[in-house]
Amino acid sequence: MPGLTFILLLTFMSLVVLLWAGTYYFQGYIYTEPSPGIFWQAPAAAFLLTFGFAIWTFSLALGSRSSPTFRPVDTLIRFNPREEMLDRPAPRIYALRAEKAKPGEFKEPKKTLYVSKRDGTNLFHYEDTSIRPRPWQPEGVVALEVVMKSAKDEESTLRFDFVPGERGTYGYFTGPDGWIIEVDKNFAPTGIPVKFNFLLLIVNLIFNFGHFVGWFLALWVILRFQWTHALGLAFVIWLAFTIIVVPMLLGYAGEVAVARQTRTALISVYQQHL
Repeated sequence: MPGLTFILLLTFMSLVVLLWAGTYYFQGYIYTEPSPGIFWQAPAAAFLLTFGFAIWTFSLALGSRSSPTFRPVDTLIRFNPREEMLDRPAPRIYALRAEKAKPGEFKEPKKTLYVSKRDGTNLFHYEDTSIRPRPWQPEGVVALEVVMKSAKDEESTLRFDFVPGERGTYGYFTGPDGWIIEVDKNFAPTGIPVKFNFLLLIVNLIFNFGHFVGWFLALWVILRFQWTHALGLAFVIWLAFTIIVVPMLLGYAGEVAVARQTRTALISVYQQHL
């Protein structure tokens, strides 16, 4: 990951300049003269912040499913504490439709196979293959069976039962261990099982709160701003970095993760053919 290391090095040097110039100006304006140790305090504060960014970006770059668009640990304005079982909609699902039966008679639900078709980047839809290609038909669907593939290409199915929504909403499909499949505006299943992950929420809050604390400690403890001034400046800078700088760092970390995953997959395929 030399590229990511180089980006972090540039971030460190930029922070040294930013902190040195900002401290020299603001402390000279507010306190008459800047801190006498600014020549070492600015690099020390920059190192503290860059170390935090390194932990954040490398945790994504080393992730097994991280990408520029899917970042499990993200900024407060972007993160989603939901875990996704699949990277993309399941290639095949079966719709189970209730069959009309006479009183006292039970009929097995009728299965209809749907396959996932790509509409564009990150856009998919499901087509019925039993009669003729046609979009998802929600009428009478009581459950889904999602065809899953393991790392060894072994297939299995997971059942998700339909849960009707409240008035004005269609509902969703619920499966084992709290996993659910939502529906889109056409009442078609998204094909990606998701569930709320409390641990992921905590981890995201820790990273984002740690980012703010890092700025506060850098300004107060290292650069010797009064704590009230350090708190206000830390919030402003933290917000600016959260909106502008950190998303770019994490986006690049996602690209590194994709390249690493692709390289690992190619090596695995090569070893299997030896």
